[in-house]
Amino acid sequence: YDASGSGRSRRCVRLDPSRDAIFKAMNDTGPTVTTEAQPLFAKVCAFCFPGGEEAARRVLAIRTTQRGEMRMSPQAKWIPFTSEEVTHATRSNFRWDARIKTGAFTSLTATDAFEEGRGRLVVKVAGAIPVNKLEGPDLDKGELQRYLSSIAFCPPILLNHASLEIASDGPLTLRLRNRQDSTEAILDIDVSGEGQPLTCRADRPRMLGKKALLTPWSGIVAGYQEWNGLRVATRLEVSWHLPEGQFTYYRGEILSFSL
Repeated sequence: YDASGSGRSRRCVRLDPSRDAIFKAMNDTGPTVTTEAQPLFAKVCAFCFPGGEEAARRVLAIRTTQRGEMRMSPQAKWIPFTSEEVTHATRSNFRWDARIKTGAFTSLTATDAFEEGRGRLVVKVAGAIPVNKLEGPDLDKGELQRYLSSIAFCPPILLNHASLEIASDGPLTLRLRNRQDSTEAILDIDVSGEGQPLTCRADRPRMLGKKALLTPWSGIVAGYQEWNGLRVATRLEVSWHLPEGQFTYYRGEILSFSL
């Protein structure tokens, strides 16, 4: 129906509100895979979905609980943390909420997120008093790259993310970007000959106070396990590659997955 009064008719479709109709629509609008990337993409899918793709196409998001340790500089001590993260499979969206133990009786809470096209990092004392808050275009780019690196922990992104573009950057490297992104964020994923994601790489904005410096970054994933028809990584080590050498600042493991 055209309400403009032009007299033209328009085709209307009744939408079935059932979950099956939603999943069918998702299957019809998957990522764009370039021709040259398709053979390697097929290998990655075969590795990530040992139970077949049907179950993975029904996944909207994955929630994980995590633990590990992190540090703020190469000279700083490692600080333990526990966290919970929700990663969406159908759109670029994640939220990581962590409790960081800074002393016997003190702790910080941190939220690292990319939501509704914007990145943010908020740190609070005792979960209430903000001590650091970062946002802006540089953080938008960095957090989107962080989301794209989540393929190993949320492989249904490869099937269900409609605005994801997957290209190749060599015989064993997939290059990911979001076609709706304005920051020109890209992420490379190096995979084995069997299609196992091994390393994520990008030039990410590294926040130095309120400023950002584009810096080589990498994340190594390992400890793959089969879960609900998916093959997912359970360990992650993340580093900045500085002029003076590699700075590993995050080591973590996933304790649980849920849909």
